[in-house]
Amino acid sequence: MEFTLLLDMDGVLTKNKEFEPFEDAPPFIEFLKEKGVPFRIVSNNSTRPPEEILRILRERGFNLEEGDIITPLVILPEYLRALEVKKVFVIGTRELTDYLAQEGFEILYDHSVEAVVIGQDKEIDFFKIKTATSAVFLRKAKIVPVNLSRVVKDSDGLYFPGSGSTAHYIAYATNYEGEIPNLGKPSKRFIEEALKDLPSERVFLVSDDIYTDLKGTREIGLRSIFMTTGKYGAQEIERAGFKPDYVFGSLSELAEEIRRWLHTS
Repeated sequence: MEFTLLLDMDGVLTKNKEFEPFEDAPPFIEFLKEKGVPFRIVSNNSTRPPEEILRILRERGFNLEEGDIITPLVILPEYLRALEVKKVFVIGTRELTDYLAQEGFEILYDHSVEAVVIGQDKEIDFFKIKTATSAVFLRKAKIVPVNLSRVVKDSDGLYFPGSGSTAHYIAYATNYEGEIPNLGKPSKRFIEEALKDLPSERVFLVSDDIYTDLKGTREIGLRSIFMTTGKYGAQEIERAGFKPDYVFGSLSELAEEIRRWLHTS
């Protein structure tokens, strides 16, 4: 059968925030290229622009080309411009702040802004929370999370709230009634961007995140492959009340299944 794979990065291809690949991940990408299987890496990672992530993955042994990876940062500037936003306060990494500055946005460090952009931030503190809350509460700033991730698994195996969780608690604190967009997977706008120039008749989203990624797949016509190599184990399926189309414990197992699909097509 003909199909396309949209591959999550964290917990599927890489095992930690240092982009350390699973042992079978670079060979898996090589396998897809050899077999001519259409794919794109779709990451909600908000810490770096996609071209920087691509460079790091290449250094880690992945045979990837420009255009093989997409993140919400591809969509973010366009979304902010559509809101006519020019001044932003950023909860996120220096790389995210620099990226938005390069895209022409004015980065401020007080609450007099039109939008609060929220990405992953391991240095989040009281000042950032107070400034973001004040911007929304006092200046009616828009809340724009880079993604709606609920929880993130850190390199030490512990967890912290994702961008979506941060966005929602600021929204709750300020009685915010505006849209909290999903610029990442599996939103329709993100998936449409990810599938540009790729076959879209039968698409599998491969992810370790049942809640952020896989639960919304059927509403937008995607099939789901749950990888138990990341933040959730197989026991999460029952707790989530969602049955993925496939469940695998490694990319090697997924490769074997793909061989069967190719053999029967």
